[in-house]
Amino acid sequence: MNQNLLKGMFILLVILDHNDFARGVIPGFLKGFGFHVMGFMMIPFLRAAGPLDRKFMQYLFRLYYPFLLVATIMSVIVAFITPIPALVQVGRWALALYSGNADIVKDATHMALLWFLPSFIALIVLRTCLENTAGWVKTTGILAACLVHPFIGSLAPSIQDYLPLGLLPALYVLPLAYLGIFLHKRYFQGLGTANALIQSSIAFILVKACQMHFGFSNEIGFAAVAGADDWLALLCNDAEAITGVLMLFQASRLPLGRLVEAFGKYSLQVYLLHAFVAFGIYRLALAVALPSTSVPLAFMLTLAATAMLTLALAKASMALPRIRQFVFPHSWQDLTHWSATPTIPATPMRPADKADMVGGDKLQ
Repeated sequence: MNQNLLKGMFILLVILDHNDFARGVIPGFLKGFGFHVMGFMMIPFLRAAGPLDRKFMQYLFRLYYPFLLVATIMSVIVAFITPIPALVQVGRWALALYSGNADIVKDATHMALLWFLPSFIALIVLRTCLENTAGWVKTTGILAACLVHPFIGSLAPSIQDYLPLGLLPALYVLPLAYLGIFLHKRYFQGLGTANALIQSSIAFILVKACQMHFGFSNEIGFAAVAGADDWLALLCNDAEAITGVLMLFQASRLPLGRLVEAFGKYSLQVYLLHAFVAFGIYRLALAVALPSTSVPLAFMLTLAATAMLTLALAKASMALPRIRQFVFPHSWQDLTHWSATPTIPATPMRPADKADMVGGDKLQ
């Protein structure tokens, strides 16, 4: 399995989901769309968890620092362009950095998509802690997450501001990630590529058709998820997320090309930059009245333009030593060590190198 291809497919689905014309073309598909988020969060489960050591803390720093930087910059911009009192905005910014839940992140930064990094960190911490404990403790923790799972949606509005680092989406994903990885390793991994892809695709299509038929919605980031009051929606949405991820896990065995792999190599950079690029391209499309010609055409052109321009900017940002060191440092020492010669290499990473990307510390 090529994890760069896997992350490339998932980040392209993220760009698709955030396209302003997408819901005018495939609204039913996107209403309950959740497996792209689940996929990124499940990637670390593909390998054994490491110890809770300094290397692990540096990895968490590499994920949290870009969130801190972008959230702070956007909070300052929001303070200047909106009539929100300064003290109120400072409070929102501080709560966003602590809580990381999508609602407060959206209020403070006008970029709700930033919720992913805090929740991803919380999930990694939970999983690593469980894997570094006794077997009975791990089992108890997973069972506890399963028991909480049906109640996260109803609890979220009242408790999410008090919990750190987007904990609720992480708790929601945790049991599903363990289940998805179990199915992949115990069943699909032993099948041939074609057989595994066909079976997982059929399962996803059937589940997705059910979800679209009933019109179930699913917003994992906002913890706006179905629960014990609607078991059919809960089971259908969870199945959509798991089967969709399993389908792309099998697809990543195929030689899908260097372009998709490049999106995977720069997935963190693409994730943080694509919203700005998409907004600019959307405004340009409106200026030239492209939607009045054809909404599907506007969707396809803006999607392709957003993806390619964002990838180019991501590569450029990583090729410039100072930008890479300030925005995507490997550690606190890298960030603060401003020598004449940057400590971080400017060349793109080889597949075997450590990754700054969403989804893993090492590529496999």
